[in-house]
Parts: sequence; C-alpha cells; structure tokens
Amino acid sequence: MTSEQPMANESSPATVLGLDNVRLQLPLAGVGSRVLAALIDYVLLGLLVLTWWLAGLMLVGSLGLGIGWTVAILVLGSFLLQWGYFAALEILTRGQTLGKQAIGLRVASRRGGQADAGAIVIRNLLRTVDVVFGVPMLLFDPQSRRLGDLLAGTLVVHEPAAGEEPRLGRLPAGWGARQAAVVEGFLRRAAYLERRHAERLARRILDAIRRDDPELAGGAPAGDPVDALRAVLQVGEG
Repeated sequence: MTSEQPMANESSPATVLGLDNVRLQLPLAGVGSRVLAALIDYVLLGLLVLTWWLAGLMLVGSLGLGIGWTVAILVLGSFLLQWGYFAALEILTRGQTLGKQAIGLRVASRRGGQADAGAIVIRNLLRTVDVVFGVPMLLFDPQSRRLGDLLAGTLVVHEPAAGEEPRLGRLPAGWGARQAAVVEGFLRRAAYLERRHAERLARRILDAIRRDDPELAGGAPAGDPVDALRAVLQVGEG
C-alpha cells in the first residue's frame, strides 16, 4: 500500500493497489471528520451507559448484592456497551456507526472494499488505547490510521453520495469478492479522477476481463473505456 501524501489532510486520497495492481484513490476521512463522528458516537454511548447504570443500580439493588458485585457488574456492562456499540454497528452496517453515518464515513478494507468482521473486531479491541493516542496518529499517519486501523488493515473513507454506489450485474469467470470490490471502488471514484487516468485504469481492468473471460469481454462496446466497462459488467446504481 502506498500514499502520495506526506501527512493526512481532510479528504486526502489514499492510493491502494487492487486488481492486477490497478491503483485506486480512496477519499480518506481526515482527523476533523473522524473526531466529529466519534464525538457523536460517544455522546450517544454516554447516554446508553447512563441508562445502563440507572437500570443496573435498580436491578442489582433488588437482588440484594453487595457493593463489590454491584460495581463489578456495572463496570463490566459499561465495557461491553462501549465495545459492542462500535463493533456490532460496524459489522451490521457495512462499517458505519451512527456517528459515521451522520458524517458520511465508513470503515473499509485496505483495498477499499468492505471490511470483514474479524478486522472490525481487531480495530475496536484497541479503541480504549486510541482514545489517548488516536488523534496524534491520525495527524501523522499518511493514510489517517489509528493503531486499531494499522493492526486490522482498515481505512476510514468518505461514503459516496446517494445513488453513486455502483452495483455489478455480473462478474467474469473466476472473479470473486476481492475483484468485485476493486472494480466497484474504481467506478465509484472514476468521476473524480483525471479523465486520462480513469480511461487508462478502465482499459487495464478490461484487459484483465479479456484475459479471464474472453466471451464476456467480447460484448464491450467501442468508445469510452469507462462506459465500456460499465456495459460489460452491467453496472447499475443503488
């Protein structure tokens, strides 16, 4: 993985290697948007923890437990809420917490695709450490990664606007989720790339399709290679 930026700035692009070493640029979320999303999440989480403590005190009080057990249960519940809030939401919603949804961010894999559940679990196990060290790392890491992101192999990127998410209608023979994620990532960013770069990358992906599935590539129309790629893979928007 490489980057063309010496320091992470808001909305700075990350260059990642995908299918056939095709380089794709992802709109990284910078420290400002990530801190704002985290602030929203921690406010909501604080309300959840407060509700748990009030309900927990009434529950354990009715059970007649001692002060030691009461504190232990309340602290354990608070930890599970904090970890579960972030990890569960990011697994269930394609990498978004409520704060990320509000700001338009999501957690992605290092190649720009959807981060798997294992990576999300790893990045959130270190969240407590990153509360202290996360912001300095976001500022100085070229791809705006905190420690959890580094170990999990994840990035936080800006979501495309509604209606700009490409959906592949078909794939070449032998292609799977990784190749699909690379093509979707390219099509999602194609409009923001210099035209000559977008066309060059589209031709390289079309060449890979011709190599792996000549019959499918035979239906590519002449003209703009980006449009040809969309036609071959029957891309829709959703």
